[in-house]
Amino acid sequence: MSKLFVDILKVEMRGKYTKTLFLNRPDKANAMNSELVRRLTEEIVKCYSDQTKLLIIRGEGKHFCSGFDRDPEAFKSAASRGLLGVEIESMLQILAGAPCVTLAHIHGAAVGGGADMVVACDYRCATADASMAFPGFNLIGVSLGNSRLSQRIGPDQAMKLILQARRVGAHEAFKLGMVTNVIEMDAIEKFTAELEVVLEETPKEAVTSLKQSVRQVANRAFGSDIFTEHALSASS
Repeated sequence: MSKLFVDILKVEMRGKYTKTLFLNRPDKANAMNSELVRRLTEEIVKCYSDQTKLLIIRGEGKHFCSGFDRDPEAFKSAASRGLLGVEIESMLQILAGAPCVTLAHIHGAAVGGGADMVVACDYRCATADASMAFPGFNLIGVSLGNSRLSQRIGPDQAMKLILQARRVGAHEAFKLGMVTNVIEMDAIEKFTAELEVVLEETPKEAVTSLKQSVRQVANRAFGSDIFTEHALSASS
């Protein structure tokens, strides 16, 4: 097992086919800034051409990801926040379309863009104490990943969660379809090892083809979630 420590993203390769990305800003609850989003995008893009069959995303520290970094020093204008939103949405679309199996394992809070990142993955695993929320619309008048969330839990439930910004616990998220598995930290290794066994002898081209065929309709919806001109102008 080899490890590469790259700035605020920790990259771990297990064998030839499994890559794990650790969001590594625990002092900021792994909030997303431009640098973290850039590194995430770079590593996810590599999966399109390398041997990765299983891409896992986790967070260091007490929380998975608290969404936008709202440090006033980092974002002195609404325009800079809007630009970060575009960068995050671009990364989310690349993640949603990745030609490998994707798995997010969350603990603590997954909020805003962090929750959107979970929703974009194929396997969405959570510890029992994890929670998710989508406060972007209430905070800044813009929310990412609306169509992806709607694909997972249906338009009625998606509308409620986006409008009300209500925090949802792991078991409720499982019932809604936001989360596919409730798995504690001590069991995630066994779960991923079982996935690795399945993928070991499966050509990557077959994995890609399976994802495309199963999610053909969903992928079309995923591609329609870019910020609109109105949303950008509203945040400027």
